[in-house]
Amino acid sequence: MGEKQKGTLYVISLPIGNLKDITLRALEVLKNIEYIACEDTRSFKKLIHHYQLGQKKLISLYKDVEKKKEKKLIEFLERGINIALVSEAGTPGISDPGASLIKLTYEREIKVVPIPGVSALTCALSVSGISIDKGFIFLGFLPRKKSEQKKILENLPKDLPIVIFEAPHRMSKTIKNLLEILGNRKCFLARELTKIHEELLWTNLKKLGEREDFLGEITLIIMPKNQEKTQEIDWEKIKKETKKLKSQGLKNREIAKTLAKKYNLSAKIIYNLMK
Repeated sequence: MGEKQKGTLYVISLPIGNLKDITLRALEVLKNIEYIACEDTRSFKKLIHHYQLGQKKLISLYKDVEKKKEKKLIEFLERGINIALVSEAGTPGISDPGASLIKLTYEREIKVVPIPGVSALTCALSVSGISIDKGFIFLGFLPRKKSEQKKILENLPKDLPIVIFEAPHRMSKTIKNLLEILGNRKCFLARELTKIHEELLWTNLKKLGEREDFLGEITLIIMPKNQEKTQEIDWEKIKKETKKLKSQGLKNREIAKTLAKKYNLSAKIIYNLMK
């Protein structure tokens, strides 16, 4: 008798807000897999209900239990059971649990299959208008202690944009620390991406520090100090131009497309400015 075939680990991206952002391939795989390793089982049950995925055996795999659960998941895979790995939102392993399990599957010669989809990282970059042809630095969630943040931030290349994730309840403190460590920098705030109250905003760290509260998950892109001047945008001038174009009978989408091309910005940023 030959050796029993091992299972496959499917690494599946989920929507970061709008449930319609899930891919057809992701739905197909999820419908056909019984065992799902989830960062948040309660959140995933909402997706099961919404898309009628059927009965599933959910295995909790959040950060604090990740190492403890890996052995069990590997045993399932070696017995020939297929497993889907999902985050609460977005892509597993991108500032979410999963990287350690994925690495272990390769060590055990178990097949890994990516089912790509949305990520707050690529989503924010795509609507920022920032050219990343020279690269960028992604740090995910910064450490909570200011001393650890300082150690990381002061040892980075000085000429690349920095992208971080942050939770709303920690945002004010993080901005204060960033101001002290980096000085006032131009930055792009992407908040509540793909959701009803989505906010896309070019601003600076000082102005962000004046906000009293933040709602929803945040992706922040911080510009290099030596590139700040290239990102200066006269928003009042753009607003005046939108009014002028509206008076000429142009629709919002036409205005957004025209001004985006003129100012080398994302049309979505211009469109949101007109709301």
